[in-house]
Amino acid sequence: MKKAALAILASLLAINLLYSQNENKKSVLGINSGISIPFDEFDNKTMAGYAGFAGAGANVEMDFLRYVGRFFGLSSTIGYASISFNENAYKAEYDRILDYFGETVVDAGNYQVLKGMVGMIIKIPETKHTEVLLIYQLGYTMSVHPDILVSNSELGVINSVEKNRAWSSISNAGIKINYWLSEKYGISLNYNLNFTKPNFHDNTGLGGPFALPIRYQNINVGFVMNL
Repeated sequence: MKKAALAILASLLAINLLYSQNENKKSVLGINSGISIPFDEFDNKTMAGYAGFAGAGANVEMDFLRYVGRFFGLSSTIGYASISFNENAYKAEYDRILDYFGETVVDAGNYQVLKGMVGMIIKIPETKHTEVLLIYQLGYTMSVHPDILVSNSELGVINSVEKNRAWSSISNAGIKINYWLSEKYGISLNYNLNFTKPNFHDNTGLGGPFALPIRYQNINVGFVMNL
């Protein structure tokens, strides 16, 4: 992963040397926030495979973009997402398995993802104060699995998972649309897909370590500033 990131940086720096010194270069700082929506296994709500029982959450991201010539650029992003655990769906699965024996209660926290990423931009030249950017990134993330406690009025505690965190690589692909209100300031619409697979450890269960695919999409609005 590190070699791939270094290769991206080297290729973009080489592209920069091909452009005239008179080429207009621009650096952009942006901050955006919105909703995080899980998909694939992370969104699965049945007791099978890598089901994450994840629901919608919120996120905030800050990015720095450096345009290199007319069509390319470099990008870096720091982001945080807090994604809910669907307690109702988890309870429904236990009710089904137990054939509604007793009263089952589920108490759980949220998934959390803190990421740092670098990558490249493919830029469509600005028209009518609007520019479209395709962004591809690689990076590293700390993911937090929530604590989960499942208890039953007849059976007592029937499952518990301790809150724990794991580090892993992460990849990202997205699109960013900037609309410039002036030469300095603008607004942005952002969409990106995030893929990571941390190895968590269940100290209270029989399974021990387990890898959970965390896949979620962000739909954000924000603010951009031309530096």
